[in-house]
Amino acid sequence: MTKQESANQITANILRVCALQTGCMATRINNAGIWDEKKQIRRTSTTTRGAADIFACLRGRYVEIEVKAGKDRLSAWQEARKQEVERAGGTYFVVRSTDDFLAWLTAFLKEESLTSYRRRAA
Repeated sequence: MTKQESANQITANILRVCALQTGCMATRINNAGIWDEKKQIRRTSTTTRGAADIFACLRGRYVEIEVKAGKDRLSAWQEARKQEVERAGGTYFVVRSTDDFLAWLTAFLKEESLTSYRRRAA
């Protein structure tokens, strides 16, 4: 039995892979609250509820990537965000492993290349 990747491992791998692709960038969005040691309270995040873990620009396309590990599922806020991004013409992808992301990215970049070729040929 193989050990399952943690969400942090998957996230780190996605960021590394995106950094190595021409015309691609990605950044992690920390949308968890933080502990304020001085005040001894938990401060909530100021990011939009449901925002994905990673925001990316992949060859000119806006993409949000939500990383889920184990039995974790999208929240209602995340489902709403997914619909919002897709309505605006962006891509929202839920990833559960590095291998899933690599397969998705390969297909995504291949489709982008075909779309770009079709635009130039028209």
